[in-house]
Amino acid sequence: MTAALLQARNLGLSLPDMPNKPFFGAAPMKRILHDVSFTLDTGGTLGVIGESGSGKSTLARALTMLLPPQRGEVLFQGRNAGAFAAAELVAYRSQVQLVFQDPMSSLNPRRRVAAIVTQPLRALGKLAGADDAARQATQLLERVGLSAQLAGRYPHELSGGQRQRVGIARALALRPMALIADEVTSGLDVSAQARIVALLDELRRDNGLALIFISHDLSLVRSLCDQVLILRQGEVMEQGESAHVFAQPQHAYTRELLDAIPLPEPDPGWLERGVPA
Repeated sequence: MTAALLQARNLGLSLPDMPNKPFFGAAPMKRILHDVSFTLDTGGTLGVIGESGSGKSTLARALTMLLPPQRGEVLFQGRNAGAFAAAELVAYRSQVQLVFQDPMSSLNPRRRVAAIVTQPLRALGKLAGADDAARQATQLLERVGLSAQLAGRYPHELSGGQRQRVGIARALALRPMALIADEVTSGLDVSAQARIVALLDELRRDNGLALIFISHDLSLVRSLCDQVLILRQGEVMEQGESAHVFAQPQHAYTRELLDAIPLPEPDPGWLERGVPA
C-alpha cells in the first residue's frame, strides 16, 4: 500500500510582469499558477506536460520552495512545507531534489565534476575528508552511468547528456525520496534522451524514488510515468492515469497536444520507385 509523499493543494503563484512594467510604478502581477493540485505517492511517477509558458518550471520551483506559493499548500508526508523552519526546509530540500533544465547554467563552470556532485554533501557537513569525497564522487558518477575518469573534468568538457547525468548525480547525493526532473531531455538528441529516460526509470525502480518528470514531449511522459498532469497557462486542464488520459483524453487541449505529435506516414511504394534524380 503506497502513501502520499508529496501533495500540492490549490497552489497559486503570481510574479511581477516585467515586460509590461510602466516607466513609473510597480510592475503588474501576472498569474503563473492557479489552483494546481496533485498527489505523488512514494515511488510514484508523475508527468507534467504543457507548452512553453504553461508554468511547468515555475511549478517545480514552487514545490521546492524556491518560489514559495502565495496560495495553497505543498505537503510533504502530510506536513505543510510552507510552514517549515529554516532547518526543516533544508531537510525538506534534501529529500525533494530538483534537476534543472539547462546543466550549463546549473553546473558551476569553474568546478570539476567531482566537486560538483559532492557539493550537497560538503554543504551539509557529510564528508569525512578528501578520500571520502573522492569515493563518494566515484560512486555517484557510476550510479548514473558515468566513468569515474570524468571526475576531474569541467562541465564544458562533457557532452550535453553527460552534463545532465552530472546534474542527476548531484541531486542523488543526499539520497532523496523524490526527484523533480525539469525538462532534463530538452536539447539532447534522441539517443541521449532515451538514455536519460532509461536512467530515471532505473533509479525509480531500484531505489523506490518518486519522480516528477516535467516535459513537453508526450511520448517520453507516456513511456515513463504512471500519472500525468496537463498544464495550460498555469491551470490544470486534465490529470489522471497516463494510459487512460492518452487513450481517452477528455479535454480539448489534451486532444490538441496528442494530435500535434508527429507520426510517420510512409508511402508504401517509395522504396520501389527509388530516389528521384
